[in-house]
Amino acid sequence: MPAAAIEVRSLRKRFRIYHQRNQTLKQTLVHRGRGMYEEFWAVRDVTFRVEPGSTLGIIGANGSGKSTLLKCVAGILIPDAGSVKVRGRLAALLEIGSGFHPEYSGRENIFLNGALLGLPRRYIRSVFDEIVAFSELDRFIDNPVKTYSSGQYMRLGFSIAVHLDPDVLLIDEVLAVGDQSFQQRCLDRIDQLKAQGRTIVFVSHGLGAVKDLCDTALWMDHGDALALGPTERVVGEYVAAVNAHEAVRLEQEMAARPVLPGGRAGVGITEIALVGRDGPTALFETGDPFELRIAYSAPGPLRGARFYVSVVREDGVVALSVPTDDSRLRDRVLPPRGTVRLSIPALPLLEGLFRLTIGIAEIGTGEWYTLLDRIAPFRVHTRDREERGVALLGQRWSLPEPVDSWLSA
Repeated sequence: MPAAAIEVRSLRKRFRIYHQRNQTLKQTLVHRGRGMYEEFWAVRDVTFRVEPGSTLGIIGANGSGKSTLLKCVAGILIPDAGSVKVRGRLAALLEIGSGFHPEYSGRENIFLNGALLGLPRRYIRSVFDEIVAFSELDRFIDNPVKTYSSGQYMRLGFSIAVHLDPDVLLIDEVLAVGDQSFQQRCLDRIDQLKAQGRTIVFVSHGLGAVKDLCDTALWMDHGDALALGPTERVVGEYVAAVNAHEAVRLEQEMAARPVLPGGRAGVGITEIALVGRDGPTALFETGDPFELRIAYSAPGPLRGARFYVSVVREDGVVALSVPTDDSRLRDRVLPPRGTVRLSIPALPLLEGLFRLTIGIAEIGTGEWYTLLDRIAPFRVHTRDREERGVALLGQRWSLPEPVDSWLSA
């Protein structure tokens, strides 16, 4: 088997979480120099290899050990057990500002980073203008980097890392700091490095970028490597686990706010249920069938009642407000107990967390019998669509006739 560009074997890294440090000499003597702490294993028995010229994406929730693992590979942290081997010149873009001297100018930090990589000064001079041009920091290159914004730090750090001829490039989530235009330029540059046969390890919460850039993926969870393999499969397993966890959380949140019967005149909502393609759920995809079931109760037959539903996105944007038709219900007498259903054949909502405000009002006066504000949370996922916003509008594009059809006529 050919030598791997990166080889990690049974890697373990722990930290101490202090609950109480020794404040006095007496405490130091009593505790034999140790404060009160517990050991936290950030990475536990992780093994993988990255072949030369391939790209590995590391995914997982915050606190799963992704950044700790990358720092061990970069040599910033020393593992407590296991081994790391990196073959070739390594450049790392980790925390914002790492590897920079805050008192030095951007120009001086470029030469400092090159020297740390063992590059001759003449080579750094030969790529200096390219580094500055890519970072778009020509006006600020002679200012101390301590005056830079986080975005400027990231621009300069990425530009240095990709222009100093690395064999292995490690990139943490720092790309999230940049603006959309610069992020796209970074991703394009990573594609170029891949084409040149460089080895890349990419830590990101952006699953789309991981799927586009990475040949394989590693899923980290609480310090453990849960899955390693083809990117599409590992990302799919990770998304399924995240969705299942979120479904449980949303159901628990809904259960924690029970719907209690009773309201003005004894009219109230007794139960709310969200139903999707496969039954009750709090997770939907754009275009899924959606049904809301509202169970109500009243002390007697219910006449002239309006049911009202509002869908509110987590940021407060009202996506939809739907009352029942007054003309149909004004003189209609409903039984004291029943279930009203709101059905949407294809849910038009785009990606987001939404909550339902549900109420029953008297048509004649407009007064509420009961109003439950943002009582039922649900999540909508949008896959493989380019639309952005709150909802689809049923839009259709009309394009001119293809050129080849009338050229061949």
